[in-house]
Amino acid sequence: MLVNFNVERLDKLLYDFYRLTGLTVSIWDAEFHQISHQPKEMCGFCRLVRSTPEGEARCLCSDKAVCRQCGAEGRAVTHLCHAGLVDTAIPITFKESIMGYMMFGQVTEEGSVPTEALRELAAALSLDPDALCREYSTLAHYDSERIAAAAAILKAATRYLWLSRYIEIGYHTVASQIDEYIGANIASPITVRELCDRFLISKNRLYALSHEWFHMPIGDYIIAARIRAAKHLLATTALSVGEVGAAVGIADHNYFTKFFKDRTGMAPLRYRKAARAGEV
Repeated sequence: MLVNFNVERLDKLLYDFYRLTGLTVSIWDAEFHQISHQPKEMCGFCRLVRSTPEGEARCLCSDKAVCRQCGAEGRAVTHLCHAGLVDTAIPITFKESIMGYMMFGQVTEEGSVPTEALRELAAALSLDPDALCREYSTLAHYDSERIAAAAAILKAATRYLWLSRYIEIGYHTVASQIDEYIGANIASPITVRELCDRFLISKNRLYALSHEWFHMPIGDYIIAARIRAAKHLLATTALSVGEVGAAVGIADHNYFTKFFKDRTGMAPLRYRKAARAGEV
């Protein structure tokens, strides 16, 4: 089952929510890829935190954690991110399946600046602590009641995304068939020509379908499918790294290790350990 996010329409919806509430808001697919966000420019505090690779990694891990929790519990979940900001995630469901998430926040509940905690964060990320404290002081403050009210509005909005065609489900489209074919043949080389011949479409049509439904070039989607399959096997089986690589179409052990690390930031065995510890 494929999910097509109408990015243009979702952008407008998120912009309206942002203008009404002043809250940063985003939408994510079920695999924690950000689809759209408002405002387009990140707040100064988050921009500073994410200016380092470690900060960027921590932010992404924090975002995934709150989405994963709200998906598991099937309800809106509010938490403090690693940098001490309040974030709330709301599941987007279709027939009891998680299709994605809406997230809002990047605000504080406290009126005062937690100087000591921010200085510890700055030291961990090699940032200027005074600059981090200054940026924190510019953030908006929202009490729990206002956050709950915003969550209720977005929860109601998610129920109408399908009816208003902000998000569409494709069961019998060519894109769905291509997706199924890639998944079924992930252990084999898959080429553009092969897909065009099998589904009787031109290269231009294949590229257009890939951008519309997969939101990336078809080559990148095949790579992403191999990575998804590898992550699943590493997390759920005892297969060796070489066996996992072969199962996703990359028989060379060394090349698979490099391929996986370049795209996930972790070597396969490190990913396996982190996945089993619930850290990714």
